[in-house]
Amino acid sequence: MAPNHSNLGLEEADNEKIDSDLRQLEAVHDTHFYNIDHEIEKKVVRKLDCVILPLMVLVYFFQYLDKQTINQAAIFGLRDDLKLTGQEYSWAVSLFYLGQLCSEYPAAIMLSRFPITIYVGVTIVLWGGVNMCLAAVHNFAGLAAVRFFLGFSEGKTYFIDHPLPRLSILLGTVSPAFIIITSIWYKRQEHPIRVATWVSMNGIANIIGALMMYGIGKGNMSLAPWRSLFLICGGLTSATGLLFIFLMPRDTTTAWFLSPREREVATQRMAIDRATRDHAVFNKAQLKEALLSPMTWIYCLMGICITLTTPIMKYSSTVIHGFGYSTYKTMLVGTPAGAFNFITVWIGAIIPRILPGTRVYTAIGLSIVPLLGSILLMTLPYSGGADWGIVVATWLGGCSSSLISSAASIIASNVKGNTKKSIVSTAFFVAYCVGCIVSPQAWTEDDAPRYTKGCILSIAAMACLIFTFVFYVIMVKRLNRRRDQNARDGYIEYMVDRGDGGGRMGVSVDSDQTDVEDKAFRYTI
Repeated sequence: MAPNHSNLGLEEADNEKIDSDLRQLEAVHDTHFYNIDHEIEKKVVRKLDCVILPLMVLVYFFQYLDKQTINQAAIFGLRDDLKLTGQEYSWAVSLFYLGQLCSEYPAAIMLSRFPITIYVGVTIVLWGGVNMCLAAVHNFAGLAAVRFFLGFSEGKTYFIDHPLPRLSILLGTVSPAFIIITSIWYKRQEHPIRVATWVSMNGIANIIGALMMYGIGKGNMSLAPWRSLFLICGGLTSATGLLFIFLMPRDTTTAWFLSPREREVATQRMAIDRATRDHAVFNKAQLKEALLSPMTWIYCLMGICITLTTPIMKYSSTVIHGFGYSTYKTMLVGTPAGAFNFITVWIGAIIPRILPGTRVYTAIGLSIVPLLGSILLMTLPYSGGADWGIVVATWLGGCSSSLISSAASIIASNVKGNTKKSIVSTAFFVAYCVGCIVSPQAWTEDDAPRYTKGCILSIAAMACLIFTFVFYVIMVKRLNRRRDQNARDGYIEYMVDRGDGGGRMGVSVDSDQTDVEDKAFRYTI
């Protein structure tokens, strides 16, 4: 008997209708409607900005201050006192990031056995102590060992406020960890300004570090100036760790500075933003999704391209000093580099706020700044004396903090799911470390003072970064268009608003959906 094609068509239509209904039921199951008192929400955000944000700012400031002290120490006697030769200084820079990578597994084990706030606070204190130990080294072997353990201790420090202690990953440097903190406490539209606030501490630390070194060098101390700098910066970092222990809460439900009603609003506003609460459960499906997603590897490429340009910040004092400036004048003429970093970070935050949907485009524009600086450093003519053109080139070449800020805010806004966000942040961190380990090897003493190989590496990295940003925009726009079309076709799970003015759709904070699973989620550009 011949099949009835008409009946088959009806049956297929019925099956499609059933599948559609099931998807809509699943969406409704995890969907809640919230009406939030906006005055209370404003009060909550103000309190977050008075507690959470300053803690991030303090830790990030001292973290970067500690990191860049080796830049100033290099021209205040560290190289001569330790008799560093050849690539030894470059290895001292690289070993810090190798230590971060090696701390991954021990940190995961330790975090599974101790309360996270106590553990992280203690490791910040220890990290400051290790930095102080740099004042006691007398040769390259000692410097290499302490730099390695400084990176090792910092790697353990920055599992900040993340609830997956049984997951053997490392959030390593402060930037990837603060991505998670920012996404826990702040809505996506609030990310650029908050991320810019803590990332801009790079520039402030650069300025203050240079002025501290200038003042210490002018002082009459029994210790060598570079040794005193390590002692002072390390001590301040340890004090910050103590503040962290007593003041940093875990999440919106345990925020000691919020009233019960404010905690409820803090949780609900994140639900409306389609954010989810932390879960101490490792989700294998999210691991697979993260590893197979092209977006993860795009974020990694962003991380490695950005960090391949960072040695110019660590070598800026050496470069300027090598072009004829005295030790003390090098400190002074190098301070505007911090101001340039600070300004570009805020440009990257303010423009997307004024012109929504331009975050990545702004990052592309900001990529041109270090690209131009590297080109100028490599090509400007050198007259044989102190040259302001070379100095300005180092200022521009070191403006990569705004790019870190942009990448961090993009990940914070566009990656959902606790395990997935952890995996993506870890992948970003690994790429970050690889770039920081590899790049100093292009800045060798035999290539001084222009460091042509390092400049070429920076130029290539910035060109690749611009291409990566463009490709990312194309991918995200295509995904959003597809979801918008499904919403117009009537699929509830793809809809952002209920449509009757009665409230905004939000996902349950306990649902732990990823950005792929949450169909009403839209990627920000």
